[in-house]
Amino acid sequence: MRISVTLFTIFLSSVFAAALPCDVESDNCRAVINASACFNEYMSGSASTVLNCLAGTDGAATPKVKMCACTGCVAPVMLTFLSKNNVCT
Repeated sequence: MRISVTLFTIFLSSVFAAALPCDVESDNCRAVINASACFNEYMSGSASTVLNCLAGTDGAATPKVKMCACTGCVAPVMLTFLSKNNVCT
């Protein structure tokens, strides 16, 4: 039974992470949307390399905060990458 509860918790957390909105009016989400080509180029690298795509973009937030606040703006493959690399935990 413990395994079922753990799996259920993981499932719920991934559902909520994927369900964050994509507010195209916010600086953070615009930065994430505009950096998508850079993400695609460095997806096989480390999480820090991918997050560097957001360095120097609009908004005062850190690249990690920008990315984690706007998970609704990225493709499912990026959500998998973020989850696998524990970026938004």
